[in-house]
Amino acid sequence: MKPVLFNLIPLLFILSACSGQPAETNYYLSLPGESDTWKLTGYEMMLTEDGEKAGNGTLEMKGKEEYVTDFFSFNTHIVVNGEDTRIHGGSVSGRTDISEETTGAIEGSGMNPISLREVDHIYMIVEWWDTEQKADAQERIHLYRKPENGETFLND
Repeated sequence: MKPVLFNLIPLLFILSACSGQPAETNYYLSLPGESDTWKLTGYEMMLTEDGEKAGNGTLEMKGKEEYVTDFFSFNTHIVVNGEDTRIHGGSVSGRTDISEETTGAIEGSGMNPISLREVDHIYMIVEWWDTEQKADAQERIHLYRKPENGETFLND
């Protein structure tokens, strides 16, 4: 009788850890992308029930070892159920070399958790003062698009 009781105790600990509540779903996305002028590497996004995190990427100006200008900015947007929201951004002003810029990172609170199934599109807008054209320049880097047919490996 004692060996049976001894074997049941670990089982009770395992079962007590199961609360019957649904498991939390976390999504980790690696989001590289390119536009005509820019290449984004290392950019990550994590969507959890507690909030979202985005960043840790590097924007590199293609074909330029150095590009000194007066203005640079980027803004990352997420489109959820048709609603476009800016979730991350950064800027630099004053004479500086923008040929390679890090994005830093941001963490948001989970007031309204986002599921990857709800995400239609993720993109970044990069703006800078183009010293050759002597005008503001802007390009969009597409990072994620929901498949048009809605098919995905993510099931409800």
